[in-house]
Amino acid sequence: MAYQSTPARRRGPRGDVSADALARAAHGVLSSKGLSGLSLRAVARAAGVTPNVLYTYFADMGQLRNRLGDEFLGRLELDLLRTDPPREALRHFLRHVLAVFASSPGHVQALAAQRVVGPHSLALNEALLEFFEDVVGHPPAIAADVTIFLTEWVHGRMMLQPSDVADNASRTALTGLDLTPYPRTVAMSPGTGEDAGIDLVVRITVPEPTTSAAG
Repeated sequence: MAYQSTPARRRGPRGDVSADALARAAHGVLSSKGLSGLSLRAVARAAGVTPNVLYTYFADMGQLRNRLGDEFLGRLELDLLRTDPPREALRHFLRHVLAVFASSPGHVQALAAQRVVGPHSLALNEALLEFFEDVVGHPPAIAADVTIFLTEWVHGRMMLQPSDVADNASRTALTGLDLTPYPRTVAMSPGTGEDAGIDLVVRITVPEPTTSAAG
């Protein structure tokens, strides 16, 4: 008996799965397990899908990490740069940035692992350039250099922050050294608190306002 076969139907994306849902699951994995725990299988497990489903929405993990990093930068309140005076505005903004970064070390690791490009990262860069050009008064080239310096300073500080805390190994190493050749280093108090380094960065990047004498 002959029978007619029906054409195979190609399954499309599940109705309950979207790029936004997968990104939310990936944010959760990154927050709880850090960058080393962010894998295709971990995200798929958190989203309740098979790993192959992710490739329907993201070309590879690099694209997914780019989205996570850019969305994380969207948490920054850029309006803080529009307050006066300029030095205080930058000081408040840096405190805010460091607090946001400290709350999500996994996302900081993701930002350090690859360059992130998206609407939020571009908006952040534009806001910094606007601040240093239009508010502070730097020429465009200097504003660009200062923006790069500030970005690298924030990332460097957050990545090195765990090593700033003295541990047993460092204390043990110090006890075995003759510190007399290093009197200035011994006398130097390491910066503590959220303002450590911020005041110096502000003084470097935002000149002290000058007042002209009345003629």
